[in-house]
Amino acid sequence: MARVPAQVRRKQLVDAAFRVIGKEGFAAATTRRICAEAGASLAAFHYCFDSKEELLVELTRQTQAELTSRHAAEVEIGGSVAASVRATLRGYWETVEEDPNRESVLMALTQHALHEPALAGVAAQQYVEYHRVAQESLERIAAACDVSWTLPVEQVARMLVVVTDGVTLAWLVDGDRDAALTALDAFADGLARFAEPAH
Repeated sequence: MARVPAQVRRKQLVDAAFRVIGKEGFAAATTRRICAEAGASLAAFHYCFDSKEELLVELTRQTQAELTSRHAAEVEIGGSVAASVRATLRGYWETVEEDPNRESVLMALTQHALHEPALAGVAAQQYVEYHRVAQESLERIAAACDVSWTLPVEQVARMLVVVTDGVTLAWLVDGDRDAALTALDAFADGLARFAEPAH
């Protein structure tokens, strides 16, 4: 039987951890359970990762990188600032509805990292990336619409992240799509008030 390359095996284990957490929760995500899901031995696991915490860091990094890449590509320019922010948030929402399980797993990873010393800094790094993508999106909208933000763009980006987090979590709980989209549209209109003509 052909030997599975280490990088492929790492990816299999990361994907297996994602599935286990998504289906059964963090408590079920033992090393043994992850290996069973991946069809790998414990020896293979320890060849690829020094610990379960190292695997969780890699899982967070990969999932977040995929998601932030998608969000960065979702910036839409729709004429006015409000229309552009609204369209961008609707694009973001498509990624949420496309894979709710991914959102649940990322939120679970964030909460777990906050209480696990071995994962110190993982949650903070997640939000550094979220804020970076939000800020770049707002800068692109401002440039396209020829406006400037009346607050530091870092503060506006933080508001954007806080609201999308809150709306996403509420939707994961209650499943009310109309309420989620109404909240995002209203926020887009409110956020546009922090923009003024650049000249």
